[in-house]
Amino acid sequence: MSTSSPIPTRTIAKRLIAAMLICMLALVGCARGPVGTAPSTDQSSTEAAWSPAAGQLTRLDEDGYFYYLNYDKDYYSDEVMQKLEASGAMRPACSAFSTFTLEGEHLCCHNYDMMHRVSKEDRTPTGLNVVLHCAPQGKYESIAVGDAFYCDTNNPLIARGGPDMDGFEASMVDTIPYECLDGVNEMGLAACILRVDIKEGEQPSNMIAGSSIMLRYLLDNCANVDEAIAFVNTSDLKPGDWQDCHIFVTDATGRSTVLESRNGEVKGVDTDVVTNFYVGYDDIADSYRNGKLRELAVKLVDEDGEQRYHFGYGHGYHRFVSLASQLEMRRNTDSDEYCTRMTESEALVMLQGVVQNEHTVAAGTSYTQFSTIYNNATRTLTVWSFQDWKTPYVFNAHGERSEQ
Repeated sequence: MSTSSPIPTRTIAKRLIAAMLICMLALVGCARGPVGTAPSTDQSSTEAAWSPAAGQLTRLDEDGYFYYLNYDKDYYSDEVMQKLEASGAMRPACSAFSTFTLEGEHLCCHNYDMMHRVSKEDRTPTGLNVVLHCAPQGKYESIAVGDAFYCDTNNPLIARGGPDMDGFEASMVDTIPYECLDGVNEMGLAACILRVDIKEGEQPSNMIAGSSIMLRYLLDNCANVDEAIAFVNTSDLKPGDWQDCHIFVTDATGRSTVLESRNGEVKGVDTDVVTNFYVGYDDIADSYRNGKLRELAVKLVDEDGEQRYHFGYGHGYHRFVSLASQLEMRRNTDSDEYCTRMTESEALVMLQGVVQNEHTVAAGTSYTQFSTIYNNATRTLTVWSFQDWKTPYVFNAHGERSEQ
């Protein structure tokens, strides 16, 4: 494995910001995602139902799309691995960045963007997300957030808030440890998955769920970024198994690195912003329209008459620049080393500024199902489900929930 020299965000940002207009702060109101398809409860009954019992899916939200599970099975068993072979593909279009609090604690911040629909006829955004506590024997304990839809992409019970519907069985989500999009372990290592678009003719991923399996292995086995880099070189998973996504890894020392697999080779690049194009390569696919190269941000009129910005630096370019520019504004000038500082509330505003919903350019193709902020120092997770910014859920790596 090769490890390239660090690329400070300020270097990338200056090169990009001069070339484009920044899409800042898309709708950050309290938009609510899924509606109506699952039974509702009032807030008091939801809180009363909280019981982190082993093997029990416990409902967290009012709409029935967000749950907690203390996973007590052996997910390395042949039974679970056989189910995993039949699971669906996971190709999330996400945004992530890292920063420090005013007190110097490292944060890993992530939006999980993926559109699920109730059905072909009902185009309402839907999903079943699970805050997952795992404590495998001989490995690190962790808290993570998974998308249960990928446990069985053909099962309508999972898409429609299954645990509250007749016919749902807990065994339907047996593979959820391998369907996590982000997480933090007891040592303070946090990781999240983001999609990358491979070019025509490049080698596709060998495994449907290779990237999410690798994320689980990192949480279970690695204490810091250096160990994560070493692990990807020695794991049973090959680089070609997970190269349709890259993995953003941060730790309690304050280091943040993206691990990228391309054509069977792995590269690690120190960076504090990641979206959906390779960071470690300088041949990122530019955007062509009618045969003309569009290297800058340009405003075009689509065939349907809608005006949209198109960006030339690959998928997620506008989100990358929005995050990079805001980090640059929060640079700690008292330090000789590049470092950004902000409150967790400010970090949340940055995530809100790059959400995907019906009001953004990705309308109809992507939706931010959940947003997470992991504190590497305290080993805690704060998560907001379906852009409900008024309702944060806070957990530590031991699966214990606290009120905020």
